[in-house]
Amino acid sequence: MKRTTAAVVLLLFGSGCAGNAGEQTAEPAPESGQENTQMKLDHFMYAVADLDEGMAWAEEAFGVAPAFGGSHEGLGTRNALLSLGDTYLEIIAPDPAQSVESQMVTGMAATRAGGLVTWAAQGDLVVTKGLLEEAGIPSVGPVETRRRTADGGLLVWDLLFPQGGGYGMPFFIDWRDSPHPATTMPVGGELVSFGISTPDAADLGAVLAGLGLDVEVSEGEPEMTVVIEGAKGLVELVSTEESRGLSPSSRR
Repeated sequence: MKRTTAAVVLLLFGSGCAGNAGEQTAEPAPESGQENTQMKLDHFMYAVADLDEGMAWAEEAFGVAPAFGGSHEGLGTRNALLSLGDTYLEIIAPDPAQSVESQMVTGMAATRAGGLVTWAAQGDLVVTKGLLEEAGIPSVGPVETRRRTADGGLLVWDLLFPQGGGYGMPFFIDWRDSPHPATTMPVGGELVSFGISTPDAADLGAVLAGLGLDVEVSEGEPEMTVVIEGAKGLVELVSTEESRGLSPSSRR
């Protein structure tokens, strides 16, 4: 089958333009009561075997050093983050300080190169769970998740993992009262495009539209592509055969 990957251009008008990204900081979060409750793109997950090496790669690629995020307690992973304006890039890897075995952790440790794993959407998880059920897709959660930050703080949020829907289906997040990483992390660039290709394009597109996510999906071999404009120019992130086999929900 001929591969075709559609690019969905998401123009993000926050800070993060190329050229002086290393000198930027993200915009402050909206005050309480002003949050947008509509479901929207939250972040992209990019897996590497070793976080230190992944952070060095990101600094070279984007011209900005990502910030160490912290460890996901009990899940066996840790991360580093770069803001992309309204969304962010999560670089995730096994945490050597945790003795946790899962499909996700074991798979990441064995990867030969970094790759896009999945993406996340932000919104009301109770409503989302109900809409997924109406579409015939069961889900696990919401489940509480925690990350210990580099300064010893603790972030707490909720996750919802669909158990179906095919390749390209995101997982879902509610940050509760935790600050959104896009507003607190170094700005690595601006999101230019996000493309999903899948053999089940019609079904996936219908589910995403039903959730209020305006994402265009193309028919083809499974693939995700993210293009970011950073200080050094365009950076293209793609899924790999190894990263497409990773399952974030397996950390549970």
